[in-house]
Amino acid sequence: MKKCMGCLIIVLIIFPSVTIYAFSREIVIIFSGEELGNLEPCGCYEGQLGGISKRYSFIDLFKKQKNPILPVSLGDITKGSTRQEEIKLEILCRAMGEMGYVLHNLGEKDIEINPQILSYLSQTNRVNFLSSNVEIVAPFPIKINKSVVTECIDFEHPVKIAFLGILSKTFLSSYIGDYVNISDPIKALKPLVKQLRDKANLIVLLSHASQEESIEIAKCFPEIGLIITGHNIDEPKDSITFANNTPIVSPGVGGKYIGIARYSINDKKVNKNLERKSVEVIPLDNAYQDSKEMIVLLKEYQQILLDEDLARKIPQAPLSDGLAYVGNFVCGMCHKAIYDHWYKTTHNTAYRTLVSSGHQFDPECIKCHTTGYGDVSGFLDHEKNQNLINVGCESCHGAGSMHVKSVNDTYGPTDESVCEVCHDSAHSPKFQFKEYWKKIEHPEEMLKTIPKNIEQ
Repeated sequence: MKKCMGCLIIVLIIFPSVTIYAFSREIVIIFSGEELGNLEPCGCYEGQLGGISKRYSFIDLFKKQKNPILPVSLGDITKGSTRQEEIKLEILCRAMGEMGYVLHNLGEKDIEINPQILSYLSQTNRVNFLSSNVEIVAPFPIKINKSVVTECIDFEHPVKIAFLGILSKTFLSSYIGDYVNISDPIKALKPLVKQLRDKANLIVLLSHASQEESIEIAKCFPEIGLIITGHNIDEPKDSITFANNTPIVSPGVGGKYIGIARYSINDKKVNKNLERKSVEVIPLDNAYQDSKEMIVLLKEYQQILLDEDLARKIPQAPLSDGLAYVGNFVCGMCHKAIYDHWYKTTHNTAYRTLVSSGHQFDPECIKCHTTGYGDVSGFLDHEKNQNLINVGCESCHGAGSMHVKSVNDTYGPTDESVCEVCHDSAHSPKFQFKEYWKKIEHPEEMLKTIPKNIEQ
């Protein structure tokens, strides 16, 4: 009897079942992934896509249509293993739980996170962790399902959808510890597909791999009816392809898009595959409102950053040759005309935008809205570093302590590359150096004599 019970427990772990009650003739699979830590658009420009608030509203629209929906995640919620990324993982898992996600397939970024965090989330979160070819052997028990089978009932004949998930071995890195074992995806999938092909109406594979590798997997397993894939695919709408009539589709990167696959049900066909109606990828733009539920969660995230004082705990890189930041006030004592001009630019209100949006304690935001953050003597505390708030002179020209002590013409040369550190494609896609430079170009000036108290 004990032996039988043990076998039953093993079966339930390998093939956990999720029951979906339905009263319609359509099933919708919604998929996202590779957020890489993007909980919400940064707000640096208008028309930004994505964010969990818009995603919640998108999914809620389908819930109101009374169709059974199966939201799933491809993997790579985070982009690193810092404490801030750990917090993001917890927040995003909670968000997916509130949205009704069935599962989250593990990506390489996910398993780089502290295994204790993964253990906690795998046992407490409502979202199943999935991977058919990853095994984590750690002191902390981590529950990872080889397969997740959902059953939609209240049709004339119950409909079962099986989800499998793999992680490509090509993404192995030094950050993944010895406690992680990744087997060959095709070898891992063979027995699982064989067991499920006659039991499920549809097999879906979440393939955390390149599109090319996913195409090869599709050729090996014609039984798989849908493959959700992608790694660093920026324009997912244009990347949908087919192999053996199996759609291979990506939700893109950064949580900007969301995928949707619709299947119709014919109750007269017993034990037949579902009929695919459409597969598409949709941008999460301003057509979808920010949900109140996710706004509350995002505020909680910012509060956690404040409570843990992460902004002040970042490593500070040393500066060369004894350099130090002096602040805009000191620069303005000699360069008054330039200082007065800078004071009227949006660089001078950069920190204020963080305060107004409630992101002034977020290390990722502070870096581009203050001077010298991340360097020794740079911005670290609003109260103590008033002279380094906003994007100041030294943000572009470098720490100025040596220039103050000994004025010379070699200090502070700058070019477009310095601007692009913050004005990158993610935060400033319309950046054009010549056009933007006109807004901050320094006026001509007559240099004042350097006050003696600065030289000292």
